[in-house]
Amino acid sequence: MDQHAGPPAGGSPHAGRRDAAAPTIAELETELSHAATVNGAHDLMGRIEQLRMKDLAPTTSLLLRRAQDDLDAQRPLDAVQDMDDALLLQPDMEVLWRNRAQARLAAANPDGAVADLGVALHHDGRDLTAWKILVNVEGVRGDWQAAWKAWQHVLQLDPTTPDAAHETERLRLKAFGQPT
Repeated sequence: MDQHAGPPAGGSPHAGRRDAAAPTIAELETELSHAATVNGAHDLMGRIEQLRMKDLAPTTSLLLRRAQDDLDAQRPLDAVQDMDDALLLQPDMEVLWRNRAQARLAAANPDGAVADLGVALHHDGRDLTAWKILVNVEGVRGDWQAAWKAWQHVLQLDPTTPDAAHETERLRLKAFGQPT
């Protein structure tokens, strides 16, 4: 087909656009930040996660599954090792840093988890899951103001977050104490 040819007769002028058929992670994240329902947000999160995983090599995917199995079996140090191996193969994949952060948190290494989340969020500062993990990690570390700040990102990225008002108040009290 001639690359300079217009759209087929009667077709949409946007029919050939790649993003019309397959939105990018950034586009879906923007859509998530404007979601009106919990179900809509949940659907968008699933689509975003699928896109994050699509470029994982088969060996990396296997290591990721193995790490999850290790976590499920209460073997967090094995999970961290699996994630270390996965990151050796594909260090540019944000989702791997985020998953190693979860494994490090389970292995009682919250400082390592924060470091990994820093890399993950550097790759994608709008990763809702990474921000949620950061809220938990900062709570474990006892840095409630950092947890509060991370929570503000969660609310900005997903306005439909369940129990948001309760969690906002809980974190506000932990971070700043009772108002006078």
